Amino acid sequence: MNTSPQGKRGGFADTTEAALAAMAQSGDMAAFEELVRRTRNQVFAVAFRFVHNREDAWDISQEVFVKAYRSLKSFRGEAAFKTWLLRITANQCKDQLKKRRLVAVELDETQGTQESPSTDQAPAAAAAAAELREAIDKALAQLPVKHRTAFILREFEGLSYEEMAQAMGISLGTVMSRLHHARKKMRAALEKMGVTKE
Repeated sequence: MNTSPQGKRGGFADTTEAALAAMAQSGDMAAFEELVRRTRNQVFAVAFRFVHNREDAWDISQEVFVKAYRSLKSFRGEAAFKTWLLRITANQCKDQLKKRRLVAVELDETQGTQESPSTDQAPAAAAAAAELREAIDKALAQLPVKHRTAFILREFEGLSYEEMAQAMGISLGTVMSRLHHARKKMRAALEKMGVTKE
């Protein structure tokens, strides 16, 4: 009978991600599965912000965790496990976007019609929220990938500048520069679409 904490669901509650990563590197599959459980929603959220398609985002997420598992030996703990994982996610998203351009998939025209407004909101408020979401997605899609990555990691995922630098593999100064340009381009794109900040 297995009485180890790893044998029980939630047995890793007090284990840090760094400790789990070290256990996973030693071949503990349960520890890796716990890391996946803790980070899968954030990985999916980042992927979805890039590709705006749920199926593609799930595919990317699965590929990210496969790559993470295969690359575990290269994780040295210099950055947080989550930061290391988001770097893999951003790179995987970039690869996916390159493939999209090569194949010239015509899915973007149907985006924005897939999510119906919440019935809890008044129709006018729901329509305005949906319109704003669509405008932000369109503006985001116009950014170069390097600026889009910076914007998503900061504005949607709430990473610090240091975490962004580690996730993107660039200097702190470059992070600030890319984020500045991303915000400036987003503001210009939104203003062009008639969306202005009050």
